[in-house]
Amino acid sequence: MNHRIFLLLLLCVGMVSCRRAAEKAREGIRIEAVEAAEVHGMTGLDLVLRVRNDTGYKLRIDKVGFDVYFASSRVVGVRLRNPVVIPRHTVDSHATQWRVQVSDPLALYALLRRVRQNEPADLSVSFVVEGRGGPKRVNISRERMPLSEFLNTFGIDLQDLKNRFEP
Repeated sequence: MNHRIFLLLLLCVGMVSCRRAAEKAREGIRIEAVEAAEVHGMTGLDLVLRVRNDTGYKLRIDKVGFDVYFASSRVVGVRLRNPVVIPRHTVDSHATQWRVQVSDPLALYALLRRVRQNEPADLSVSFVVEGRGGPKRVNISRERMPLSEFLNTFGIDLQDLKNRFEP
C-alpha cells in the first residue's frame, strides 16, 4: 500500500501560478506501471515505477513522506530516501527506495486486516511532497485524507493494493 505515495508526487507538477496550466501539466504526468516492488521486512521498500512525463519540465522530487492512520493513531510512515529526477518528455523506469517506520505493529496488523476485508473506514493518509518542476518550487501537503479518496486520485482501489502485495 505504501508505494502509491509516489503517485502523489506526480501530481505536484501543477506548480505554475495559472490553475489551467497546472491542470494541463498534471495530465501529462502519470505512473504507467509498478514494474517491481520489494519489501524489506518492516523497514524498507524498493519500487521500480514506469513514469510518463509529457510536460516540458524536468521534475526533481526532493522529499516525499506520508503517514497512514487507523482511527486517530499513526500506524506507519514512509519516506523517500533519495531524490528522484524525471526528465521532460520521457517515459522511463525509476528505481526508488523508501524508509518505512512502523509506529505500532498491532495497529498495523489491524490496518492490514481492514484492507484485506475491503473496509477502508477509519483509514487515512497525510502526505508532504517537496521538489522542483522547472523553475518553480513544489510544496504540497494534506492532512488526514481518507484512504479511499487518496487511492481514487490515482485510479486504484483496495483490490489493486491487495493484488500487488499478496503472495
